[in-house]
Amino acid sequence: MKTMLSLMIGGLFLFNQAAMAQTTDTLTVSATIPSATGLQLTVTPVNASTNTAGTSSTTATTIPFGTLTFNSTNNIYVPTDYYTVALGTTGGAGTPTVTVTYAEGNNPNNPGTTTNGLGTKATATFLTVNSSTGAQTVSSLGKQRLIDLTGSAGAMGTPPAGTYEQVDVGIWTGSTTAPADPSNGQPFSNSDVAGTYTGTLTFTATSL
Repeated sequence: MKTMLSLMIGGLFLFNQAAMAQTTDTLTVSATIPSATGLQLTVTPVNASTNTAGTSSTTATTIPFGTLTFNSTNNIYVPTDYYTVALGTTGGAGTPTVTVTYAEGNNPNNPGTTTNGLGTKATATFLTVNSSTGAQTVSSLGKQRLIDLTGSAGAMGTPPAGTYEQVDVGIWTGSTTAPADPSNGQPFSNSDVAGTYTGTLTFTATSL
């Protein structure tokens, strides 16, 4: 009898061990990345002669070409720097889809008009940049005069994974180095009226 009782107790003990070994519990692991809430522009001056980048700014409100220098070989005025504008986000993760438009400002040549103003004498080059290597590819939008950036002309698509969009802004010099300056652009020369020429580039995120 004692033997039978011992066997029964032993059997129950093994059964309980087996039952416990098969019991499972789960813990859900969760981490949330916030969605982007805004567009961030990182503006960097780049020396036009040496291609050396200067100090970047995420708070810049101007692209200051400043006083241009006369190039007596080509009889045109050229800037010290051109500027890169890298497109990113604030407030969280995301890849922005952006449209760039331009509006003419002060035009000493023809006040109150868009004829022969900064928009015809400056360019925007649209690039897709590899986030890891920095390799740049000219996008399908290519290189355009600022004055042509209306409607969908400056509408960039969503960049591929691992890349971001960049817009290089420079003064038209007639450069034929790829990507060449657009043939319908004009240089600043002694034929222009002295003064300060201005315009406004507007970057609008259509999605974040």
